[in-house]
Amino acid sequence: MKPKIWFIFILILLLPMFIFCASAYEVSSVNRASNPHDKLKLSSLNIPGNQGKVFLICIDRVSLADIYQTDTPNLDLLIQQAGIGLMTTNTGGSRSQRDAYLTMGAGTRVSASDKSPLGLHVDELHQGVAAGSLYKQITGMTAPADAIVNLGFAQAVRNNKNRPYTVNIGALGTALKQAGLRFAVIGNSDTAGEYKRYSVSFMMDEEGIVPAGEVHESILMEDLGRPFGVRTDYGKVMKTIEELWDTIDVFALELGDTSRAEDFRYEATDEMNQRYKSTAIEEGDAFIGELIQRMDPGRDLLVIASALGSANDLAENNRLTPVIVMGPGYDSSLLVSASTKRPGISTNLDISTTILSHYGIKRQGGQLGNRIHSSGEKMEVEELLEYNRRLKEVNNQRAPLLRSYVSVLTILLLAALICIFFLRKYLAYAEIFLQFIMVVPISYLLLPLFYKSTPAGSLSLSWLLASAITGLVWVFTKERSMIAKSGSYCLIITVLLIADQLTGAALIAFSPLGYDIISGVRFYGLGNEYMGVLLGASCTGIGVISQYSEQKGKGLSMWLLLPVFALILFVLSHPGIGANVGGTVSALMAYSSFIILQWKDQLRLHHIVSIGAVTAVFLVLLFLFDSSRAVDSQSHMGQTVSLIRENGFFELVLIAKRKIEVNIRLFRYTIWTRVFLLSLFSMAMLLFRPVGIFRVIKKKRPRFIKGIVSGVIGCITALLVNDSGIVAAGTSMIYLAPPVLLAVMEQLPDRRNRLLWKKAAL
Repeated sequence: MKPKIWFIFILILLLPMFIFCASAYEVSSVNRASNPHDKLKLSSLNIPGNQGKVFLICIDRVSLADIYQTDTPNLDLLIQQAGIGLMTTNTGGSRSQRDAYLTMGAGTRVSASDKSPLGLHVDELHQGVAAGSLYKQITGMTAPADAIVNLGFAQAVRNNKNRPYTVNIGALGTALKQAGLRFAVIGNSDTAGEYKRYSVSFMMDEEGIVPAGEVHESILMEDLGRPFGVRTDYGKVMKTIEELWDTIDVFALELGDTSRAEDFRYEATDEMNQRYKSTAIEEGDAFIGELIQRMDPGRDLLVIASALGSANDLAENNRLTPVIVMGPGYDSSLLVSASTKRPGISTNLDISTTILSHYGIKRQGGQLGNRIHSSGEKMEVEELLEYNRRLKEVNNQRAPLLRSYVSVLTILLLAALICIFFLRKYLAYAEIFLQFIMVVPISYLLLPLFYKSTPAGSLSLSWLLASAITGLVWVFTKERSMIAKSGSYCLIITVLLIADQLTGAALIAFSPLGYDIISGVRFYGLGNEYMGVLLGASCTGIGVISQYSEQKGKGLSMWLLLPVFALILFVLSHPGIGANVGGTVSALMAYSSFIILQWKDQLRLHHIVSIGAVTAVFLVLLFLFDSSRAVDSQSHMGQTVSLIRENGFFELVLIAKRKIEVNIRLFRYTIWTRVFLLSLFSMAMLLFRPVGIFRVIKKKRPRFIKGIVSGVIGCITALLVNDSGIVAAGTSMIYLAPPVLLAVMEQLPDRRNRLLWKKAAL
């Protein structure tokens, strides 16, 4: 390899790292400014008494709208003084309370067993046998006399032992126990003849034990006017807290009445169901007000959360629930965590880590959550409700909009091939439709600017917008070739994506082709859909620009392309912006290939090895950079380094296994598989038929072809290195296959419809 090529590689590697280091100072400065209490916390690690107590209040099956619509003076005041946000409720199993609580306690997505809600005092009877005796039968151990045991513990461990990531059932309780802290559970969600002590599975340790608390039915009082004839006895709850005050550090309080109201929904009228829920929320609000009076706001931490939404919310795919946090360092702004980096959004995995962080306790192996903290960004409750509604509607619109687009895309690609081989008199029309399908991702990105609340409205608007953009580009480039038009679309989407990422990703977060925040797969940066779009569009666009520059007799220097490559790599890889490792690897492979192809006509093995080495070095530096930042600022890259330090390099094997399993599953079922395979088939066919046509294009447009080749290399790399690589590979083909088809159409000798087929310049 020539020395100057090596020099180019080194510059590509170092330029983004230089930008990272420059931005790191700003990020750490912001963190220091926004978290002045961190210094105090660090100075008092492992001294539990300095941090006071933690109270986790579980008020289940309610939404933020339920609280807003109910008379809750204490919660209203709390929202004005404390942090508030929305929490994802995804699990490794079903959408149920038992899975939600076990997931929160483990700090990673797990599935519970049918017996996970069975949290009993050792002297309580279950099916005529004392729970302590049953626990000994299950574990071979004797539980302490005052303990609460979880009888579904062993099954839960067994259910999750084969997951492709580290799972520690009972991680929260284990971490607290190892730090010398005592914890208790008070309250239950029992219904007639059925134990429902969900908080026990959240707070228990690795042996399925909670050392203290009160979950017995005596914590309830008879009330024939309420669901199942019982309700929580808040006087008894407060009395139990007072009795345990001097010996317990962490309290989990399961209020229960809202859960019972939800469980009773099929028995009562809609009016009564609403009355039961409102009454339960109001009584819970009164209890919260009393508890706050007992707390020390300068030392104690209060977390109010709903582990799962109501059945009506779940039916509408609204899987976000309210979370409120009050304590040292929290102000009246939106809550956020490093898991999401999106103000107003945190995950259920963050709850246990937030409790541990209050005491400066390190996470257990397998816990993936991060501390929830105040973002400093304020939003009224009404605005947060509107934000929740928009996210829900994007989630509901995503599937129909993507399915319709992929269906049309598939049909038009097939139709274009048929026109090339059999029906050339329709080539002019096929050409217009091929351009249209390249514009739809642009219209989907701009769709949040013209918001419609229904799938039909969004679909109609986005396709009208795509038609308008296609027409405008056609008008302004009517004297240009189809390759130039393709390059225009590629440059438009590339510029829009980069601009959106650098300005807070406001568009992609609400785009149907962006990531789905409610599903909890990704919350920031570039999702795999638009990562693939950026990869394919940038390679084709740069190839077209290079070709145009060469034909003008100017020639586009690699020194001018280098900043463009570096900017895209920066957007893809920076932990605070894109944080897309697979996209970074794919882009490095694609752009390095393009640079080599500019000097060489083909890639050889030693070129591939060199590119791989540069990529490996870049990734190591990137991961180390992210891991050196403040924990609250780290992305999943820095967290991966922490996992490797805690669990060894075997964690990399688990990550690789998980990515392969996800990719195989998606390859079989995702709609993007047909796009990828059909696009690949189309391009392969055109290499051989019509005879010699591809050779002509390569001779006339060599730099354009080099851009396509580098894009295909990046596409294949994305397929191999991403956990949902087939999605990125499919979307990247949108800007690789249609431009090739258009270039072939332009070179066919027997073209019809002369008015549409004027001779064009590039």
